[in-house]
This record gives sequence, structure tokens and C-alpha cells, in this order.
Amino acid sequence: MASLLKQLHKVPFIQYIFLGFIGALSTLAFSPFDLKLIIPFTLAALIYSTVNSNNFSDALKRAFSWGLGYWISGTGWLIVSIYYYGNTNIIISVSIILLMGVLLSVVFIAPFAAIRLAKLNHHILIKSLIFASCLMLLELSRFLLLGGFPWLLPGLVFLDTFGQGVIPNYGVYGASYIIYFFASLLALSFSSKKKNFLFLGFLCLLILMPYQNNQHETHQESLNLSIIQPSLDPFKKYESGSYQSIEETLVNLTSKNLAADLIIWPESPLPYLNSNPRMEDLIKKLEEGPNVLSGAWEYKNNRLYNAMTIFGTDQAYFKRHLVPFGEYVPFESLLRGLIEFFDMPMSSLSMGHSNQELLEFRNFKILGMICFDIAFPLSYLKEVRDSDFIVNISNDTWFGSSYGPYQHLQIVRARALESNKWIARGTSDGISTIVDNKGTIVHKLEKGVSGSLNGTIYKSSQSSFFYLYGYLFSPLLSLIVLMYLLVLRLRR
Repeated sequence: MASLLKQLHKVPFIQYIFLGFIGALSTLAFSPFDLKLIIPFTLAALIYSTVNSNNFSDALKRAFSWGLGYWISGTGWLIVSIYYYGNTNIIISVSIILLMGVLLSVVFIAPFAAIRLAKLNHHILIKSLIFASCLMLLELSRFLLLGGFPWLLPGLVFLDTFGQGVIPNYGVYGASYIIYFFASLLALSFSSKKKNFLFLGFLCLLILMPYQNNQHETHQESLNLSIIQPSLDPFKKYESGSYQSIEETLVNLTSKNLAADLIIWPESPLPYLNSNPRMEDLIKKLEEGPNVLSGAWEYKNNRLYNAMTIFGTDQAYFKRHLVPFGEYVPFESLLRGLIEFFDMPMSSLSMGHSNQELLEFRNFKILGMICFDIAFPLSYLKEVRDSDFIVNISNDTWFGSSYGPYQHLQIVRARALESNKWIARGTSDGISTIVDNKGTIVHKLEKGVSGSLNGTIYKSSQSSFFYLYGYLFSPLLSLIVLMYLLVLRLRR
């Protein structure tokens, strides 16, 4: 067996396949699998293979292979949207997933291979900091490049562990920095056969042991919410006359929850614009009940927006982070009309501007986030500080029974903990929840269930340390470490 492994190690192609498999295993660290200890070891494999590569070209191929497995496995649930709901040929659907994996790996993982060019003769702890800083800057680039794709952040695995307290202080990507450091320590100590540091690395992983804080804070001001989850067939949404059955389902579910202070409908539940006369008729049907906060389509200044509004008011929030190919088509002149998936309804939206006004209801200030918005904590620094709680609406119907909605909910939980805000999450088909400011799911309506979720959400005006100062920690530390490395290189 040992000789066989040695022979396989000599074949580069087999090495790259194996690294892709290791990268793919990282998916098991995230929800719904939650095998958290996998991620530091898969990252350690990336670091070890890159450091011990034959040359820069080999390092680049190894990092790319690992990243390809990471992204294809971690976001493979998108094939449900493309193939099943997008009505796209299976070969083309698989090709799109592969191309997306290639692009994400090239931009966000492969550049780590540049570390192979740096001749580092530092102490193992200093080298671990350098590697962690490089990986941290690549992670931060996910908030900016390619329209932003901050998905599958390693720091998410800190939820429900002894290390969870890192998140409200230094954010999810502060937790990621720690994961990168531990992974680097494991890889470098194993490579250099430093048993003491290897033991230290294993000891550090105790921070990922399961732990849940069951203590609840006392809050004063609250609202009774009812979250409506219609669980309608998305294929029928834009058929002629479908609006009648959609309205009937939403109104019937709403009428069963008249004791609520505020009703929440999911993202874009209706197949027509806010300005459509049918909207006026619908609002009249709801006049006797509680106020309704809902997703909507808003046409303004010759632009179409994915919006969140409180019916009967002129308040609206326009989605800021659009989903590529779902809500806008990159390289539109080349791809529009190429396949049916790129011509899905509402696939040519405009992006809402930054610093929009908070929604107001009674004496509460509500920060609205629509679907993908919830993955971008750094886009809402001021808004989070000024808000009392967050409402996130989404349409996860397009993800079917895949693990996508569970990954999405994991991000929502992290955002609640990170911001010290309660979050009400309403989705078309699940998972709808109310999450407290400690990231704990207080109420939950499972995927595929048509019904309503009733619960209380509490005001939390106090900002977390992360949203005051902690968001600066990881970027500054990463830059300081790399500037230190640059200065040492220049002195030589």
C-alpha cells in the first residue's frame, strides 16, 4: 500500500484530482452537515501541498485544483436552479457549474500559490501569520470582486462552538483568520516535523468543540410577527391568471394571523409591479388586518428593482446585491439569449444604491435585506448600528431540496450574532425563522411547508464590538503582517 501511495504521489494529475477531492470535503464543514473540524484539515492540505510544490507552476495547479473542488462541491446546489427551474439542458447546466467553479477558483484560491515565490525563513508562528494574512485578503476580496461572492466563509463554522464569541467581536472573517492560522500551523508543523507545534495546533482545535449558550437576555420593546410561507409552485408564478391563486393563498394565510403586529411576506411573491392596479385591490383586501411588509417589484426612473416595502406606505428598500445570472446577466451582450436560463423572468434588475433609509414601523427602525444581501456585512455598517432589528426576505424555492437553503440560514444566524440584532427571515418555501441576537433559532418553519410562523422579535439598539471597531481588525492585521514581510524583503 505504501509503495502504491508513493507511485500515485509521483503522478501530478492524480495529485490534482486528490486535492480537488480534499477541497470538496470542505463542504461537510458547513450546514446542514456541520462537521466543523473538517475545514482546518482541508485548508491545511491546501497549504501543505502549495508550500511543498516543485515550483510556482505546480503550486498554482495544486491551489487551483483544491479550489475547484471547494467551489464545485460547495455551490453545486445551484444546478437545481439552472437545470430544474432554469429549464436548461443537463450538459449545459453541468458546464455552467464547472465554469463558475473554475472562475471562483482562479480568482479566490489560486493566487495563494504566490506564497511559493516568497522565500520564508521565519519562525513557524510568524509563517503561520503570513499564510493566514494572505488567505484573509483573498477572502476579503470575495466581498468586492466578481460582484461579490462571500459564500462558504470558513469562520461560519464557529457557530455553536466554544469559539462562537469571536464572531460578535471580530466577525465571521475574524473567525476565518483564526481558522487559517490554525490550518497553517498544522500544515507547517507537519511539514517541518515539529511535533510540539503540531500538538499545539491540535490543541487549538478544541475551540471548535460543540457548545451552546442557553442564556437569554431580557428585552423591553418587542413586536409580535407572523411570517407567511406560501410554498407555491414557482413554475406557475408567471402563467396567465396565476396572480389570483397567489393572492388567495397569501391573503388566506394572513387572515389566520390577525393578532400579529406585523405580517411578513417573502421576497417578490407577486407576479406584478407595485404600481399595478391589482396592488391597490390587494391592499384593500388587507385593510382590516395588520400591516404587511413584503417583497415587491418596483419600477422607478425606467429601472426595475427587487424591493421590500410596507404596504400602504411609500417606504421601500431596493436590493443592493443582485444574484449573478438570476437577477442580472454578466457580459449581457454575449450571454443574453444564449440559453433559456439567461432569459428567466426578472433577470435584468437594477442595483439599489447604498445608504438607503431604514424602514420604520411604530417606534422601530427596520433594516431590510433581500436574499443575497445578508451575506454582505460590510455593506451595512451604518445601517446595522442605527437599526433595531433586521428583516431578511428570500425566495429559496429555486434551490429545491438541496443544501443551499441551509447554508443560507447559517449565514443569517452568523449575521444576527455578528450584529447583535434579532433577525426575522421570511422565505417563499423555507426555511423561515426568527433568530435572536445570539444566533439562536427561536422559531422555525421547515422547508416545503405552507403556513405561518408566529413569534416575538425584540429591539436591540446596542451595537456589537464588530460593527463599531472589530471589522477593522482582520484587514489591518493582515496588511501589517504582509507589510512587515515586505520591509524585511527590501532590507535584504
